[in-house]
Amino acid sequence: MTKSPLVRVGGTRVKYLISFVLPRFCDQSLERSRKSDLYSPHAPGWLAKLDTIIHELYHIDPDESGIRRVSRSDGTNSPRSHGPNFYEDVAEMVDGYLRSGADPALYDFLKHDFASLTAFHGGVVATTFKNFPSFPQRYMEAVDIPSVEPLVKVERLKRLTQPILYTEDDLHMRHFTDSGARRLTRKGQHRAA
Repeated sequence: MTKSPLVRVGGTRVKYLISFVLPRFCDQSLERSRKSDLYSPHAPGWLAKLDTIIHELYHIDPDESGIRRVSRSDGTNSPRSHGPNFYEDVAEMVDGYLRSGADPALYDFLKHDFASLTAFHGGVVATTFKNFPSFPQRYMEAVDIPSVEPLVKVERLKRLTQPILYTEDDLHMRHFTDSGARRLTRKGQHRAA
């Protein structure tokens, strides 16, 4: 059976996680990307990052039952995670968000690449899990099978190498550079967005 690890921070269950690869995320741009066709030719390149964030949020099922299911034209579920209009829907949400009067201070950091963020702020710090560069991943758990037909091949599961429960004790602060990341020594309680 495939399961997702449990993530709890301060007693609150975290149902969805989005991870960003640094510095790659910060250096995204619309130029020469598949997304560029969905935006005006004069759109600023940093919209690629906002598109990525909204794209990942759009995968969340509004019924809180996991990842949004994509239906085929016959009504059955597709194994794909992007429907025929998924990318266009994301671009419309990006445009709608920007037209909504959202406070530019909320997304201003997206206008900068990794080098300029580092220069302006003196570094880029983020919260990671202690098993960085890994993160909570789905895993297989054995189930009891009452009887097995002789023609069914049963294979032993590999031993788990990742935790199945993550808490705030599994969070670490890391300082990211263009060549890697190092864990920051924890003195008092601090967090990064």
